[in-house]
Amino acid sequence: MNVQRISQFIEANPAEYQWLVAKSPSFSFASSVLSALHRYGNLTPNQLAAIQRCVAKDSAPRPEPVPSAQVDVSPIEVAFGKAKDSGLGYPKLRLGAFVFSPAPVTGKNAGSIYVKSEGVYLGKVTGGKLFTSRDASPESASQISEVLADPRNAAIAYGKTFGRCSVCNRDLSDPESVALGMGAICAKRFGWV
Repeated sequence: MNVQRISQFIEANPAEYQWLVAKSPSFSFASSVLSALHRYGNLTPNQLAAIQRCVAKDSAPRPEPVPSAQVDVSPIEVAFGKAKDSGLGYPKLRLGAFVFSPAPVTGKNAGSIYVKSEGVYLGKVTGGKLFTSRDASPESASQISEVLADPRNAAIAYGKTFGRCSVCNRDLSDPESVALGMGAICAKRFGWV
């Protein structure tokens, strides 16, 4: 380990070094770059540029989430409330290309309903409003708003399109469930029959 070269690096790049030290316990990339610095006494130009981008990203002010265009989200909040009241511990709805599920009760968003698509977080419904994430395109935000406006009909459309219940994701085989577009028990739990 070249102590003099490491000291020169720290003197020339104090913010980058502080970031590496702070992030290395929980971020493998930072840990590996910090190890490289201690081993070689310096970083490659590409490594330094990557760390500088990370520092800039972390120091940039994070904007407060902005509610999407005013959408009446009360129907989905009411439906999730009825599902919980009916004893459904962890209700989930598949509506269109999206999956709606409650935020963990012990997390900072307790009481919110998360919106995801293929595992990607696209936003949340909280406090009577939809807040989309930066991963939600304007098109997907519009589609989310559509299903939020009428989750019951979106659930029926899902069932009729995919032949699966939008709540429990089981195949619809009972004639009543096929006609309804969702399982009768699931529909009752959400207050839709």
